[in-house]
Amino acid sequence: MTTKTVLITGASSGFGRDLAPAFLKAGWTVLATMRNASGRAELFNDDLAKWPDRLFVSSLDVADERERAAIAEFIDAKFDSKLDCLVNNAGYGVFGALEDLSEEQIRRQMEVNFFGLVVLTQRLLPQIRNAGGRVINISSVLGYLGMPLSSLYCASKFAVEGLSEALYYELRPHGVQVALVEPGAYRTEFSTNQIYGERTEDDNSKYRNQFKSFKRYRQARSSGPGKSISSVTEAVVKLAEAHRMPMRVRCGKDAKLAYLVKRLFPSSIQRAIMSKTYDNMFSSREEQSGSA
Repeated sequence: MTTKTVLITGASSGFGRDLAPAFLKAGWTVLATMRNASGRAELFNDDLAKWPDRLFVSSLDVADERERAAIAEFIDAKFDSKLDCLVNNAGYGVFGALEDLSEEQIRRQMEVNFFGLVVLTQRLLPQIRNAGGRVINISSVLGYLGMPLSSLYCASKFAVEGLSEALYYELRPHGVQVALVEPGAYRTEFSTNQIYGERTEDDNSKYRNQFKSFKRYRQARSSGPGKSISSVTEAVVKLAEAHRMPMRVRCGKDAKLAYLVKRLFPSSIQRAIMSKTYDNMFSSREEQSGSA
């Protein structure tokens, strides 16, 4: 029996790294892609030993047209121009006040998190359509909730949300399903891969104290035990195997609570709740006492 095939971007870490074995255990053939795969293929040594005929590890920088073309050609040659599922997981975060980000950082954030996802999906849609397949985009709670000092990351995920909702309806008549997975805060390598604005810690930055509190908050969230990411990987595999995918799936109590606030309260109350929440999250005794 021919197994279904899934391509996962950003498979070297975070959700992507756990998604590969999760799909393999479910009986899928997996094309695990990442930047510079030749230098990190050992990450999958155990999986390759277990599933040598169903796991393929390949380089794919979603922002590189040559690598996007190469992966499409690989699917044509190896899988008869059919791809059952594309999981757009690759991405990273750049954080800091907008004024403190460089133009290069701004453009690169959108290039990887949004434009790379767009053009890769566009490139692979013929193969996905041939298989009557599906597209699963990994978004974030920050895809529907703005957070201070996270404006570019939020912008990239808000853009993914709009794209995905439009494609949900656009591709439905062609037998292609589209879904969004919106995780809250989970303990992954995301925090170690994040980038801060070039001028965030400059002495003359108007946002210096805000950023110091924000950075302490993020460091606290990335230390110690965290939530298992299994609920996210399970949700993605379940979506891929569902007869009919819903448009959105939220993972984590924080993501679900934030959605309820957005849905149930008038905008004025939403703003009051979130302003108080962010004040508490990013406050410190040091700043309350007025010291730098």
